[in-house]
Amino acid sequence: MMFSKQSLGLATAILSASPLPSHSQSCESPTEILCQRTSTPPTVDGSFSEWTSSQAIATPLVSLAGPYPYHALMFCSYDDSKLYLGLEYPASEFSFNTTDKHFNAATATMFQVGKDATFYMMGNCPFAATEDQCSAGGAANGTCADYLVDIGAHWELATTEQGVEYGTNGGTGNDEAANKDDEYAYSPFCRFDDDLTDAANEWTGAWTWGETPSSQYAELVADAPAMAGSYKFELTRTLTTASPETDAQLAPGDVVGFGIAYWDPLETETGWTDAGHYVSGCAEDWMDLVLDDDGGMAEGTVQDGDAATEDVTMEDAESTGDGATAENGDVTAENGDGEAASSENGETAEETPGTAEGTTEGSAAAVRRFGMGMAAMVVASVVF
Repeated sequence: MMFSKQSLGLATAILSASPLPSHSQSCESPTEILCQRTSTPPTVDGSFSEWTSSQAIATPLVSLAGPYPYHALMFCSYDDSKLYLGLEYPASEFSFNTTDKHFNAATATMFQVGKDATFYMMGNCPFAATEDQCSAGGAANGTCADYLVDIGAHWELATTEQGVEYGTNGGTGNDEAANKDDEYAYSPFCRFDDDLTDAANEWTGAWTWGETPSSQYAELVADAPAMAGSYKFELTRTLTTASPETDAQLAPGDVVGFGIAYWDPLETETGWTDAGHYVSGCAEDWMDLVLDDDGGMAEGTVQDGDAATEDVTMEDAESTGDGATAENGDVTAENGDGEAASSENGETAEETPGTAEGTTEGSAAAVRRFGMGMAAMVVASVVF
């Protein structure tokens, strides 16, 4: 799949001409999601029944139009061979359509692969800033290798059913059965299904809709708007793949740039739009996906994007990534050095606030506060 020059150009033009929405002047996002090692991996059925005692983070989602009314919930674990993700998106109404993908929820993940790849602009390779440059070989000739991002489980649901596990496929990242594609990109104009050496789609997934959100949601998000239920996406991928040119390669102890996107089927009367999707990281920066190899986060860890920031002190974090403790009640923040990742797709996503008792400043686990400038607004339309 590739974005069209017309749709992206239109989105950028709209952004350039639009005033900054007053409600997106500031955004608070968690900067880290901790993946704990597990000996009993979840069954991929979309039920989330095995995540009930797992730690989660609540992250706001932001689009061109502003914040989604709800936070997304994220779970993560891994074992010797696979990464497991749980992504939950509350909604005010259930929507599903077997003939028009825009009336279905959609999601995607994005990992940083190239050392210079940014969360915004899908890697933002300067040699692939237009579709013509991409076609001319700016990406293909290797000049964009350091800007590559891995887009996994870019999933549109029209051909699927709830509670069914949809598996992997070989030869290409294109999932013809479930449209749960494995992709890579150098910029919004250079996005492809995995197609290089030993290309495959290593993602397995299932989804459900339920009228009751996960138990952790009420604990992490205070004063959430009324909701009809939530979409739950349960996803898994092998830690390593046969195509390291286009896939993030993961190992215990790694810290990798990461983000998610959500396409809201209720965004417009005709469903979601390419430019209207919601993304994590305040539409501006990666979160750190940390494959914890130290026994996990301590009880009371800050995990909410709208955590308060009063009377918090934090000892300088060592570059070893072993962690730092905030002296504020029961709040503890793990800190690990590393890079961050992003997410990508051409369709829809959303946001909402939450609270926590304390927040640490100045580490990978600290809550970032971003002024949503015009650059961030451009990001909201082209990050995925």
